[in-house]
Amino acid sequence: MKENKYYDFGYNKFGPFLFGFARWLKRELLSSGYEKVFFFSRDGYMMQKAFDLLNDTGIKSEYVYTSRKSLRQPLLYNCTDFEESLAYLSRERYISYGKLLEYYGFDEAEQEDIAKAEGFRLDEAKLYDEIKGDELARHLYKSREAIIRERSQEQDRLLLQYTEQKGMRQRFAIVDVGWHGNMQRYLELFMQRHGLGNEFEGYYLGILPDAKLATGVHGYVYEPERPKMYKKMLCFFGVCEKLLQGFEGSTVGYVSEGEDVLPKLMSYEYEGDPQVVEAIESWQKGALTYVQEAVAHDIDLPDESLCNPLLRFGRKPSLADTKLFSFFYNTDGSKAYYTSQKPLYRYRPKELIRALSDSPWKTGFMKSAFKVPLPYYTVYRLMKK
Repeated sequence: MKENKYYDFGYNKFGPFLFGFARWLKRELLSSGYEKVFFFSRDGYMMQKAFDLLNDTGIKSEYVYTSRKSLRQPLLYNCTDFEESLAYLSRERYISYGKLLEYYGFDEAEQEDIAKAEGFRLDEAKLYDEIKGDELARHLYKSREAIIRERSQEQDRLLLQYTEQKGMRQRFAIVDVGWHGNMQRYLELFMQRHGLGNEFEGYYLGILPDAKLATGVHGYVYEPERPKMYKKMLCFFGVCEKLLQGFEGSTVGYVSEGEDVLPKLMSYEYEGDPQVVEAIESWQKGALTYVQEAVAHDIDLPDESLCNPLLRFGRKPSLADTKLFSFFYNTDGSKAYYTSQKPLYRYRPKELIRALSDSPWKTGFMKSAFKVPLPYYTVYRLMKK
């Protein structure tokens, strides 16, 4: 791996985008009169670093450990039946039994024990819309309902203490990558149930909530009042997240340590993979160098000009672009690679479709697999219809 290629990518493509976002965020927070802003782990890692380089306002920024799992598990104990218990399950095309058990709060070892005892495979999946009518899914919940409720109540208690400890009580802003607004919805419900009000708003790269929120949302690239750019980012959501993330594992919940509440983290997925870690460190260094120089030279380019290099990279990658991410993958039970891992002729049709579906970078995967100059973004949009 040639580290300078990743540094250059960070400086020339990611850096301008990150600077534009941080500048927009500063402007928005000042306009709304916020004095405190919380950056959600893990995607808020680079956002906070960039914001702090621009922040000469007195607005206090803080990094807090949250995740979909850590915010939704405290809500489960209030559910009255199996159907209601699925209210916070993120919509994906397929839901495996392993994902369902993880959603209910069982760790990997527990999932394996349950699968062995009940005689099913953890990777066996159902369509999202079929889960409510699936007898095995219902049985898994009903037979372990007491455990699910007990763990949910404990996480509810700990999250309440953690948010108090961090000062998430008065009027504040939250910052995350965005997309569907689920984490903001979970936080809304949690705070409502504890009578804490909803004096906060969310600020994101892009946001189109799946459900109506009681609190406000604001998006840098797109938002409900400006949805046009949504589809232009959808094809590489996974790349955007990876650019921003810190070097810790996802938050799975909270634990008590003396009088404090601390986050419980999964192991970092790239621990023991120095090639990936070095690439991330390099592009983050390049991006922050750009932000520092932009601040020092008072760069005043419009947001569109700052966004375009990264958006063009995501939608219309070159073969050289795809090679930068050729060894990158996400982990969710198995590795989902960003780009094609073998020549096109070696794929079986169903295997190719599954690999493309799993890839966090659809246009990049198609370009790396087919190689020829085709309008891959247009192909992707037709596939989504």
